[in-house]
Amino acid sequence: MQKHLGWALAAVLSLGPTPSALACAFHGYTPNPTMVDLLLATEQAVIARPKSRGTYQIVDALLGPDLGEIPVAVSLHFRTQLEGDPSATALLVRDGAYGPWIEVALLDPQFRNIVKTVVQNQSAWQLGRDAGRSQLFAALVNDPNPNLQRLALQELDRLPYATLKTLRVPPIRGLIDNIEAGELDQRPIRILLAGLSNDRAFGPVLADALHQAVLQDKAYLGAYVTALIELQGKPAVEAIVAHYLASGATSQGIQEKMLDALALQYKTARGSTSRTIAREMASLVREKPEMADLVIAQFGPQASGRLLR
Repeated sequence: MQKHLGWALAAVLSLGPTPSALACAFHGYTPNPTMVDLLLATEQAVIARPKSRGTYQIVDALLGPDLGEIPVAVSLHFRTQLEGDPSATALLVRDGAYGPWIEVALLDPQFRNIVKTVVQNQSAWQLGRDAGRSQLFAALVNDPNPNLQRLALQELDRLPYATLKTLRVPPIRGLIDNIEAGELDQRPIRILLAGLSNDRAFGPVLADALHQAVLQDKAYLGAYVTALIELQGKPAVEAIVAHYLASGATSQGIQEKMLDALALQYKTARGSTSRTIAREMASLVREKPEMADLVIAQFGPQASGRLLR
């Protein structure tokens, strides 16, 4: 895992929003490694505070030997935050055994405890025994620390949709007002959580947002399709197919994103929703044979064989 740490460091530096990587139809981007991924990949991690001469003094050696002092200058941003709050600390990690030290995150006491929990579980989570990882961060989506809240959403964003559906995620405060607000990289997970909320008030909001996403060909419009189907089931499937696929009013790129989301729900939804998707896809290809290749590409040959038989 060491060889991946360099690009992971750049991706999660300061836990801020990051540029999209290879685009996919569902998110519109490949989610970047989170701070947790970074801690799982490193061999040395410390909690530290600045010394008078502008370098870091170790407060707690989380991974690796206790070096006493870290030979890296405290950045202006970190120095300002740390000097203003005596209880705050910085998380630093090292790229491999001899690589550079990187300032990763500013920690309040609770965030510091979360980091320690991750480190304590490093070996188990590296080996895939990480069921508690998702639930740990699902419980933090309303944390008052915006950096910890952002990390919680990033952690949920990395999950397969079928796994996300099984989590107990508390209602996110202000979600209905923030679906299209705030940082771009948080929007897909916010959209999906709105669909998983069981709150019918999100229905008109998601339907209108989907229409706007189609008009603007937003990269993550598939998340709206997924969320609306999750919330409304059969009626949403029928409306989406009729308005955006069977009508011929949308581009092939938009159709691919929508079919990708429909394929995802076909695999994860239960009962009438999955059956409705199957029926609508079969009907769509009968009416528009030219769309058969798109359906097969997004649903996969095996599923498509069942749908189009």
